[in-house]
Amino acid sequence: MIRSLNKKNMAMDREDITETAKKEFSSKVNQLKGEISTKIISNSKHLSEEQQNSWNNNGFILLKNFYPEDSCSEMNTAIKDIIDGMVSPGDPFSHAYEKDGYIGIREMKPNPEAKTVHDEMSKIFRLHGKGIFNDFIKNKRLLDLLEDILGKNIDCFLSQYIFKNPGAWGQPWHQDSSYFPFDRYPQVGAWIATSPATIKNGCLVVLPGSHKEHLHEHVPDDREGSNYGYTEIKDQDFTNETPVTLETGDLLLFHSFLMHKSYDNESKSKRTAVVFHFAETGTDYGQIDSPTNEWISVRGRGLN
Repeated sequence: MIRSLNKKNMAMDREDITETAKKEFSSKVNQLKGEISTKIISNSKHLSEEQQNSWNNNGFILLKNFYPEDSCSEMNTAIKDIIDGMVSPGDPFSHAYEKDGYIGIREMKPNPEAKTVHDEMSKIFRLHGKGIFNDFIKNKRLLDLLEDILGKNIDCFLSQYIFKNPGAWGQPWHQDSSYFPFDRYPQVGAWIATSPATIKNGCLVVLPGSHKEHLHEHVPDDREGSNYGYTEIKDQDFTNETPVTLETGDLLLFHSFLMHKSYDNESKSKRTAVVFHFAETGTDYGQIDSPTNEWISVRGRGLN
C-alpha cells in the first residue's frame, strides 16, 4: 500500500528514497499500533460452515475457480492499455505516475532484463471505478460473502493491480490495517489471481491465525532499492508461514489484520493479481484520505 503518496513524491527518482523518507513513512503506518480486531462471524447466510471457521480461525478464505479465466485475461489487457496511456517510451524514470485517475508505481530496484516499462511496473491503483474492475466489485456472489463479514452496507475503497515481474522482490511481512487508519475494522481484501501464483514466481504467503494479533510495529524495509511504502514486521515468529499457491481465477478473501508477504519472483514469467479492499459504509478515514483510495458503495444504504 502507498499511504502518503502526494504531488511532491509522485516524481521520486531512485536516489530520492532516503532512510529518512522511509522512517517518516513507517511512523505514519504505525498510528494504530496495538489495536486489536475481535469481531467473530456467526450465523452466516452465505459462507459455509467450513468457510466461516476458516475466517474465524485462520483469517482467510480460499475460493477456487471463482472468476472466469477469460475475464482475468480481460483485466490483464486493460492494465496494459492503462500503462501505455500513462508512460510513453523514452519518458524519464519516475517511481510514480498519475493519469486519468489511475496511479502507477514503478519498481525502485532496477531490472536489467526489462525491455519496456511494463517489465518494471509494480502496482496500478484506483481501478475499481471503471470497466471490468467496476463490474467485479458488483459481483453478487462476492458481495454475499462480504455481507457475512462486514454487514449489509459495503464500500470498495481501494484496488490495485499487482505485478511480480521476473527478478522482482516480494513485499515483506505486513498487516494491511496498518495502512488504513480508519475508525473501525476489519477491512476485507479480495485477491484475484489473474495468472498462476507459484512459490517460484512469488506467490502470497500468510501466517494463519495472525489476524488475532494486535497491529504490530512496522519498520522500514531495509533492503537497498526497496519500494517506497514497503514496511516490515520483525517482532513475530513466522515459523508457520503458509504459501498460498493459486490458479488463474482463484480468489483469496483475507482479514486486514492477517500478516502476509510475498516471495521474490525467481522464475522467468510474471505473476499478476488484482486485489480489492472493502469496508463498512460510513467508515471514517480521518482528516486526510490516501490519494490511492476511492470510496464506492456496492451494497446497502450507500447506494440510496
